[in-house]
Amino acid sequence: MTALLRVTLSDRPQLLPQVAAWYFQQWGHHVPGRTLADECERLEVFLQPDALPMLLIALQDDRPVAAAQLKFHERAERPERLHWLGGVYVEAAQRGKGVAEALITDLMTRAASEGVREVYLQTEADDGGLYRRLGWAPLESILHAGGFPVRIMVRQLAPP
Repeated sequence: MTALLRVTLSDRPQLLPQVAAWYFQQWGHHVPGRTLADECERLEVFLQPDALPMLLIALQDDRPVAAAQLKFHERAERPERLHWLGGVYVEAAQRGKGVAEALITDLMTRAASEGVREVYLQTEADDGGLYRRLGWAPLESILHAGGFPVRIMVRQLAPP
């Protein structure tokens, strides 16, 4: 496998339609009334350069293969929990090769350099899976708006 290059969506805005298509296919189509155009619009917040929120994309041979986001306020009922990891997506052919881990590690390094000290996430994997291995600790289980249980986790980041 060739080395992965990691770029922000703000550095490669032409990749927005591809990332939106991944997200819509994986998650968005489950939301009644949501369209691919809605997904594109939701990603526009990540187009600002050198600032949070941030969407990081992994490229292999200059082709996008994965994405992950550092965003604000994933869960409206927990406004005190500011920074969230989300939108972790890896193309099927690239799964199991460490792509998600590399992308998340890079994103957390960038987050720490921006002064972020704790990052939350929600996952359907009750044991935390990959996220537990990468340093997230379980906080609580709650019901997702879609009616299924999710595990909320947190990770403390060290200052750079």
